[in-house]
Amino acid sequence: MKSRLEDFPTELFFSIFDYFWAHELFYSFANINSRIDDIIFNSQLHISSDNQNIIYIPHHVQSLILSTSPMSLEHFTNLRSLTLNRCHLDNIIEFPPCLLRLCIKNIDLPVTNIKLILENSTLVNVQLDLYHKLTVIPSLLNINKHLSNVQYLTINYISLNDIIELIQYTTKLKYLHISLFGINQQAITNFFTLPTLTRMTCLSMGISFDKLCSQFLSIYFPNIENLTIFTSYVDPNLFINSLEQLLINNLHFVKNLNISAQFNIHRLSTDNNNIETVATRFRTAFWIKRNCRVTFKCCNNDSHTIRLYLQTNKKLRTRPSRF
Repeated sequence: MKSRLEDFPTELFFSIFDYFWAHELFYSFANINSRIDDIIFNSQLHISSDNQNIIYIPHHVQSLILSTSPMSLEHFTNLRSLTLNRCHLDNIIEFPPCLLRLCIKNIDLPVTNIKLILENSTLVNVQLDLYHKLTVIPSLLNINKHLSNVQYLTINYISLNDIIELIQYTTKLKYLHISLFGINQQAITNFFTLPTLTRMTCLSMGISFDKLCSQFLSIYFPNIENLTIFTSYVDPNLFINSLEQLLINNLHFVKNLNISAQFNIHRLSTDNNNIETVATRFRTAFWIKRNCRVTFKCCNNDSHTIRLYLQTNKKLRTRPSRF
């Protein structure tokens, strides 16, 4: 028995249409027949300000990308995902009541806006891709520590000191992706003053991997399962020793480990710093048990600068999601 597009159930149309941007949806399916037009009219829409030449009802918009000055969001009552690219939060006093995901790109974000973000009780996923290093002022973020429901946090530029301050207000974190730049060691007097993030399962970080970083990981992320580290200009022997001790003594639950480490090394030398010597360090029972795969690549055609890529276990392939 043959079936036609018009015979599909309404729920299946809603599921299919959820994969389209609003302008794609209107251009591809509008005016086929009255039933499909009615389904489109009642569908949840994904809008980008780069394609605003369509008419839509604000409370039907589920995700919104703005690359111009922010519009008033008070009528977007069902908005779940908001992306602001090169535009500021100046005109936004509060977020829509159902907002789950917020992505801010390519702007300078004042600390007062950080407060607005953390105080929002519905936000679960926050991504901050900023022009500048994010600075946290504790006196300004004097909010109820249990108020923030953020579980997935991405920050492209922050210091270790500031992330330590920030995690006081995000105790429900499950995923943290940060690029750490700069550490004021004198300002860090006691790691133990902050709560352990027992729910954290995934951490991706770019940092100069040292004793202080190891201490930071071991205290706050004891239950981490997925760990990714990007680091540069490290001593291969010290780096491998620190990593092994961290995994043996503290991070017992790591299942997926991905490392990208850059260091200077003579590819053909016979001393203890050649590639074969470093590769041998990953052929022990400790790394074999973790299904370690290690590769080396030259950096910028410089035979003395080598980047090591270390991966344990296979990466899980997951279905991409808008949220």
